Amino acid sequence: MSDREPHPDRVLARPERLRSVSVPAAVATFLIAGFVVLAIVGLMLALAQRKAATAEAIRDARTVTNLEATDVVGPLLNDEALVAGPARDALDRVVRDRVLGTHIVRIKIWDENGTIVYSDDKALIGQRFPLPADELEALRHTGRTAAEVSNLEEAENRDERQFGKLLQVYLGVQTPSGKRLLFETYQPYEVITVSSRRMWRNSLPVLIGGLALLYLVQAPLAYRMARRLKRSQDEREALLLASLAASDRERATIAADLHDGVVQGLAGASFSLSAAAERSSDADTAATAATTAKDLRRWVRELRSLVVTITPPTLHAQGLATSLRDLAATLEVRGISTTVEVQDTDELDFDTETLLYRGAQEAVRNVVRHADASTASVRVRREGDQLVLVVRDDGRGIDTAATASARSRGSVGLELLTALVTSQGGSLTVGPRPTGGTEFCLSVPAAAVPATASDEDPR
Repeated sequence: MSDREPHPDRVLARPERLRSVSVPAAVATFLIAGFVVLAIVGLMLALAQRKAATAEAIRDARTVTNLEATDVVGPLLNDEALVAGPARDALDRVVRDRVLGTHIVRIKIWDENGTIVYSDDKALIGQRFPLPADELEALRHTGRTAAEVSNLEEAENRDERQFGKLLQVYLGVQTPSGKRLLFETYQPYEVITVSSRRMWRNSLPVLIGGLALLYLVQAPLAYRMARRLKRSQDEREALLLASLAASDRERATIAADLHDGVVQGLAGASFSLSAAAERSSDADTAATAATTAKDLRRWVRELRSLVVTITPPTLHAQGLATSLRDLAATLEVRGISTTVEVQDTDELDFDTETLLYRGAQEAVRNVVRHADASTASVRVRREGDQLVLVVRDDGRGIDTAATASARSRGSVGLELLTALVTSQGGSLTVGPRPTGGTEFCLSVPAAAVPATASDEDPR
């Protein structure tokens, strides 16, 4: 993290970094989601197709009525056939022999007054019923057909109840003398249902086959996309780890230069000044030399604390608990009372130990530079299958405006740490405490970490 970044631990670290995903798992998720979507689409298309098949069957019923009215009954439909006599008898024979059957169970012919002038049910001839507007419209326009489900509760249809649900189709016709009539057939709705079901079943295999082919084509495409995404994630993680490793090396180099150069030189200078103060016969000179030597030793302690903050010289040799205590000492020398509590972490792997220490470094560095705190605590504990690092202080708290400004200038230290944590399957959040100050919480999977007693070191 850049030392210039103000309050980077005062906001929630952005969690949009994606952890590395398994290619088979990603493909399986994609295919399951695709199957659900295709199933829903297929169901909707099947229902729409069934509705279309029903509409097509009704159109066929209208076509049948039109053919019967024009080609079978039409040649015999004249003014003489509308009254009792040989013409009506001839019409009746044709209707019974060639029209009535499986598809048509009742014939009615109406005039404009709503009187039934012919029906295969002789009891209906001469009866009068009001014609609805749509039927009158069909009567007045020769050749126009309409269809609807019969209302068997109406008086005109009481004799058709024996046939069950019926489709009523009517067509405007005209006698040779120009008399307008309404030709009406009643067809069992079961015939429509059977025809609709047959058309639907014939088209259903094509629909299912097309959707299945589309689904199968998606599998190799999904696999290729997942492979590319995995490769991209691996490359990004490798770049991230390389940048962090380079940062670690640079920090180690700086720490070594400080420790072997500046720190040793200042320490030697302080000893020389102390010796000079003891030998000097001038009281003022001796006092000045002694004071300067004391200041130099204080700055040497500050530099040594900085060296520990920059890089832990023996993290993996001395263990996480000891390294965190050394890190907490950098707070103590600045007057910040610190408590360190670390669960037994002797069996931590190299990467997890480094990650936890790096998180503590970021938190402690921000407590020193930005929190203006008087107390702090560093704790590592086991929660289920996770190891959790929590660093708390009682300082100023969040400064979101300063944090946003720092990010806009390119400070990405916390961003990199967040990406590294999430790539290892963990999470990182930084936010305000209810009682004031800040809480830094880093959680990573705890692989093979024994759940033993805590090791507490109050400072």
